[in-house]
Amino acid sequence: MPSDQPTESKISHAVLGPGIAIYDNSGRTKLRLILWIAMVPLSIFGLGLGRGDIAAGNTVLGIAQLLGSVILAAYSVQAAVVDARRLANPILLVIARDGFALEPGSRAISWDEVEAIKDPKAPAGQPQTLRVHLSDPGEFERRHALSPFARLALRFNRGDLIVGSGMAMPVVEAETLMRRQMADFHRFGSVRATAPVHAREPKGRRSRLKR
Repeated sequence: MPSDQPTESKISHAVLGPGIAIYDNSGRTKLRLILWIAMVPLSIFGLGLGRGDIAAGNTVLGIAQLLGSVILAAYSVQAAVVDARRLANPILLVIARDGFALEPGSRAISWDEVEAIKDPKAPAGQPQTLRVHLSDPGEFERRHALSPFARLALRFNRGDLIVGSGMAMPVVEAETLMRRQMADFHRFGSVRATAPVHAREPKGRRSRLKR
């Protein structure tokens, strides 16, 4: 990570309120973008090999190579687009008063949708990945209109949302910050949810007073 790259800054999210913006590790993202771009010509080469095998009579092998090359090309292009957007917008994650937001895309997620923040595969206090376990993955999937790939990833991770890929901030610090914000939310509630509500005057009371 470049020494002059910021890791965080204060921000005010339009939906979630004041919070902290966590920046992307731009150096790692640039290297990954180069890798994805290099995968595209390899996919084209695989397509040529597959067509050659089919022409030579190796139909099963040729079809397998064609399918593998198409999948690799599609995934590489999609990943390259995501990394290019990350370089254009260095904010990767916003941890705010009422929830957190994933960038790019600004998908706002309330703390009410989160059951736990943990990496069950990592030793205590040493999380390798910032994982958010959702309280109701099915409802989350419907509410946020996830793409087919995102739905597949959510089910593969058993209801865990992976949010800590390639951050400039260490995972353990981001996890601690998220847990603190979520605890404050459940302890004090959202500002919007706790706003004072003015009671209405009961019907009929005014008419009785007039008498």
